[in-house]
Amino acid sequence: MKRRTFLKISVGTAMTFSLSPIPVLRADEPEELFKISLAEWSLNKTLRAGKMTNLDFPRMAKREFEIDCIEFVDQFFQDKAKDMAYLRELKDRAESEGVAMGLIMLDTTGDLGAADKPARDKAVAKTFEWIDAAKFLGCRMIRINARGPQNADDLRARVAESGARLADYAAERGLSVGIENHGGLSSDPEWLVSVIKAVNKPNFGILPDFGNFPESVDRYDAVEAFMPYAKGVSAKTSRFTPDGLEQETDYFRMMRLVRDGGYHGYVGVESGAQTQDGEADAIRKTRDLLKRVRQEQARVKPIFNGKNLEGWTKIEGGEWSIEEGALVGRQGRNWSTNPEKSGSWLSTAREYTDFRLELQFTIAKGTNSGILFRSSHEKNPSFTGYEMQIHDSPGRPPSKNGPCSIYAVVAPTKNAIRPAGQWNTVTIVAQGPKIVIEVNGERTIDTELQRSMRGYIGLQNHDDRSEVRFRNIRLQEL
Repeated sequence: MKRRTFLKISVGTAMTFSLSPIPVLRADEPEELFKISLAEWSLNKTLRAGKMTNLDFPRMAKREFEIDCIEFVDQFFQDKAKDMAYLRELKDRAESEGVAMGLIMLDTTGDLGAADKPARDKAVAKTFEWIDAAKFLGCRMIRINARGPQNADDLRARVAESGARLADYAAERGLSVGIENHGGLSSDPEWLVSVIKAVNKPNFGILPDFGNFPESVDRYDAVEAFMPYAKGVSAKTSRFTPDGLEQETDYFRMMRLVRDGGYHGYVGVESGAQTQDGEADAIRKTRDLLKRVRQEQARVKPIFNGKNLEGWTKIEGGEWSIEEGALVGRQGRNWSTNPEKSGSWLSTAREYTDFRLELQFTIAKGTNSGILFRSSHEKNPSFTGYEMQIHDSPGRPPSKNGPCSIYAVVAPTKNAIRPAGQWNTVTIVAQGPKIVIEVNGERTIDTELQRSMRGYIGLQNHDDRSEVRFRNIRLQEL
């Protein structure tokens, strides 16, 4: 399902309501969920046409686009890494405009994965120069490429060797280094993550770009895999719909992955207009889309603080703990299909009527669990309200009792649950009798039910053989 279609039910409807405050603790998220910066590549045609220079970039970003952080591309001042007079002027211009300089994207330093060791050493040495330039300008990071002969194992080893040297040099200067998914093997998420793990340095990671993937790679799955290692984010756009959405990337879904990944830094506008005259408009549309997403995200507030069970109530025992910011359920008990009897679950402290619920979960092998909503504390909450079934049976044909179902009531259109050990992303929107559920970006339930219109939200702790983890639990009252 396209997220933009789902908005007609959730956010699109919610905007017509007066939102009441939610008296619960927030997780440790900043008030501004992410910041917006401008990548210089968005103006590459204007720069190449001589209509502006790199020195003009800070003024252009602030005055034309009202963006106060910029991301350079070395192509547009490639002979200036050691030119201190030039760098001072660039820094002075940025500071006079109140513009921060976030990073430098490096494309001209040579192949860090070259088969020839002297060639790699030369590329590393040239990159050292740009790290020093970035330090002087006040940047937080540089972006590099994983280029060289495309043999997966050999390139991994060579890029990791170069990357480790760069990471150590950058760390001494307080900077990070990020590889962008920028074509070739670097656009293979499994391979790129393996490079980061091989380097194994805290300041060495990835600059995820939303658009640099072949058709064979699911961009959402790839960015989700990148986010634990993200040092920045590049918001690639190319074409827009009449209502301001990006045609190739569902930005609401993609930025949900960024938020779920715990990233709250700068997201760089990197628009790809077809013509020079279209560059300014593409930048504004990308900026405005990101602002629109940020405004929507701000309405969905954390209801689990990642530290303790404040705001939640244990029902019928079971073991609940907080581990690495996730809520972990073990040693569940007393569950049955008897509508009159409850098993162990964790309930919100208050009831909800119409809402949008977001969360992620992962399960151990053989686990049975569920997400309860509009349920009562008396009797079996799966029957007084509803339960979105969680079960370790990926690939099982959809059924009323299987994964992603509303248990014993509605079968999903698809069993979208992932294998045990992988995180799943869920959205449940309940508004009047209308219930819509997304699992991992796909609409699995779209129905109307009258059994319960108000109740508690809960997390099922099923039995002593099951283990379930929940995180990023957020809610918007509609």
